[in-house]
Amino acid sequence: MKENGSILRACIRRQYHILTAACVISVFIAYLVFYNGYTKRLIGSRTAGSGNRGSPSARYGRLTSNGEPTLHSREMDEWPGYIVHLFDHEGFKRSCLPNSSEFSIAGLPNFVKSWAKSPDKNCTVLYDRFSAIYSVEKRFGNVRMPKSFEPKVRGWLGNKDELFQELFHQEIIHMINMYTRETTVFNPLRDKRPVTKPKESEEDYIKRITKESEATCDFCRYKNFTAEHTFGREETKLSFTASNIFKLDTLHAVVTIKDHDPINWSLEQYMDMMMLTVKWLKKAHASDPSAVYPAIIWDLLPKSGSSQLHPHDQVFLSPNRYQGMVETWRRAAQDYFVDFQSNYFSDLVSIYSALGLVATHRSAVALASLTPRKDNEVIIIAPEADTDFFELIYYVLRAYIDDMKKYSFSLGGGFPAMSAEAKAGRIPAFVRVITRGVTTEIRTDISALELFTATNVNIDPYRVIAAIQDSVKKRASVK
Repeated sequence: MKENGSILRACIRRQYHILTAACVISVFIAYLVFYNGYTKRLIGSRTAGSGNRGSPSARYGRLTSNGEPTLHSREMDEWPGYIVHLFDHEGFKRSCLPNSSEFSIAGLPNFVKSWAKSPDKNCTVLYDRFSAIYSVEKRFGNVRMPKSFEPKVRGWLGNKDELFQELFHQEIIHMINMYTRETTVFNPLRDKRPVTKPKESEEDYIKRITKESEATCDFCRYKNFTAEHTFGREETKLSFTASNIFKLDTLHAVVTIKDHDPINWSLEQYMDMMMLTVKWLKKAHASDPSAVYPAIIWDLLPKSGSSQLHPHDQVFLSPNRYQGMVETWRRAAQDYFVDFQSNYFSDLVSIYSALGLVATHRSAVALASLTPRKDNEVIIIAPEADTDFFELIYYVLRAYIDDMKKYSFSLGGGFPAMSAEAKAGRIPAFVRVITRGVTTEIRTDISALELFTATNVNIDPYRVIAAIQDSVKKRASVK
């Protein structure tokens, strides 16, 4: 009997251990199921927004068979077409900001707060789109300094006491584009500092280096000192194409005005170069139908990084995707479509028109950027890379050179995909243009700040757009 009792107790202990292990395994499995579901819900709700912004498929593209996001295969959707809907700026002020007066980048944080409180339904819809794209943050900076330092600081400020007093209560505006992930920091006080004139005027400097470089310029003797693509060169009376000798893509061309003068090119010369650029893109696409994504860049004068003084743009035609910034904006537009089922570029134009930051030329629109990469940035957008688009770019560039005396610039952007079948993620034609500072100054205008953190720009976009509007008005009327 004693032996049987021992066996019974052993069996009970074994069953107890089995049941305990089963319970532990069951709890662990339940935890895994719960955690998996919680993680997916967390991904789905990790950012506030509307539409289906939170779903893993929306955020990361298509899902695997296990329902997990495929981070490296983000596909594009077919967006609504790019359509321009302009708001009347004065009407916007009356309806949405009746108590606001002068618009400026310094005043933007305050009137955005007033805009958010508007009871008007149309104002609310527009504000929701603005606040989804942009975050506006106003911060303050103050300083203490020894008396011995004051004379030098006052000298930097032109010995203007009102500017010196502003040092002790500086307003700093951070503008963040939540889709392109670009941040620009404005400090209006920095823009008020007097400008020191260079020893050699910029005009004399440009004349000098133009004369010095002409005798050895490869583009002035392009038939002997430039390369061609295997499908040949395109040429007109005023312009020519060449293959970039040190390529950055299979299809990489230089399109050049024949005249050596870097800044005194006419509308006719410029338009000829741009139309030849489009002609080369069509020929390049015919040679390789898989290459469908065109991008363009143009740096003018050594200050911008140009290796040749002779005026020329560079153009790429790539397979799979656009290069660099253009693809970044395309991805931003895709994310925006997922959130709002709307065209990012269309809504951007609507927002900027309401804020009074646009200049128009037929189907093309210029925007004074709220998140500029550097000084005086203007974004030009049009449905296609056509006459309207290129003419508006010309009016912007001549405003820089002739009106603002900003001789060096950098331009970059992309055109719609060359194939009509490439409907997914189809961008309009757009370029971004910035000025590059004093041409005679050896110090660069790009630093670790711009390369690795945010961009500092101190020129008010409202000043920029006023110059562009004036340029369009006087130049388009005499064309």
